[in-house]
Amino acid sequence: MIEEKRVVFDTNVLLDYLLTWRSGNANAIQLLRACSNSEMIKLLCVSLSLKDVDYISRSSFKKQFAGNESVVVQATVSNMAPKFGWHCVDDLLKIIALVVAVDQSTCKHALKLWDVHPDYEDDLIIAASRQANADMVVTGDQDLIKHFPDLCVSVEDALKQIDGTDQG
Repeated sequence: MIEEKRVVFDTNVLLDYLLTWRSGNANAIQLLRACSNSEMIKLLCVSLSLKDVDYISRSSFKKQFAGNESVVVQATVSNMAPKFGWHCVDDLLKIIALVVAVDQSTCKHALKLWDVHPDYEDDLIIAASRQANADMVVTGDQDLIKHFPDLCVSVEDALKQIDGTDQG
């Protein structure tokens, strides 16, 4: 019997999925669809990622239209931007099976990862993923993949593994 895989999506992959203007959008959509369609995959994200998705998606949305001088476009952006991040988070919560919490234990564990990867925010993702018994963390961060090759994979490598899961 094949065991269920627990797959954590890093913030950058979630943003790629949500924001059509990002270069990783098509691959992120393909991966999330493959995971969502598989009964053997449980989608996870770390709670901190949702906060970042809200903020970054709103900022990115505003930047998309920053140079547009149309009064109608600017009024629309002003009206929609505050809600845009909330809608992105809401969309993710519809497909993410489990939001992994960050608590004091997670924060302490992340501090111990400094020697491997000196980025506390990333280390929180790793610590939370380990606490959630994740099988993989899908990320676009090449340093994270290099520093945690036992856990972190690119979107492309995750797609290959997910496709292999469904065939086995």
